[in-house]
Amino acid sequence: MPRFEHSDAEIASLVAFIHNRQQELQDTSGQRGSGGRKGVDPSDLQTGNVEAGKKYFEGAGGCSNCHSPTGDLAGIASRLQGLQLEEHMLYPRRAKRKVEVTLSSGETLSGKLAYLDEFTIGIVDTTGTYHSWRTKDVHYKVDPSLEAHVQLFDKYTDDDVHNLMAYLQTMR
Repeated sequence: MPRFEHSDAEIASLVAFIHNRQQELQDTSGQRGSGGRKGVDPSDLQTGNVEAGKKYFEGAGGCSNCHSPTGDLAGIASRLQGLQLEEHMLYPRRAKRKVEVTLSSGETLSGKLAYLDEFTIGIVDTTGTYHSWRTKDVHYKVDPSLEAHVQLFDKYTDDDVHNLMAYLQTMR
């Protein structure tokens, strides 16, 4: 096989693209290891109280600080059902965080985080164009908004989860 003649930046961009595609394929395939668990029927997860879920969403849960039933969550129960919806609520791995990248030239680009590891950062800008850089060559700031979901793990009660799930299932 002949030697490739590519710059470090081109190779880093290719690596980031491959990692991004692998993650997208895992996210859409629904594969979760070798446990072989079957799906959960949506009716199994309809044990909560819609009004209590709405109250939690708008109040103690702080969900309405970042989300809106008529905005980003509009129609979510039509797109996701059952366990998929609950997983998305608790572990929003498909949610794309906002990121701002400052190049060595001082130019700033922003978009949705597509890939990040200790070597490479990749974003998709508002036009849908993918960009990537070596992390050592740029400065970047990732919006920590998804941390709110992680911080709720210690605070959720079973009732909170069931009620919030019931409320989310009304968003068709």
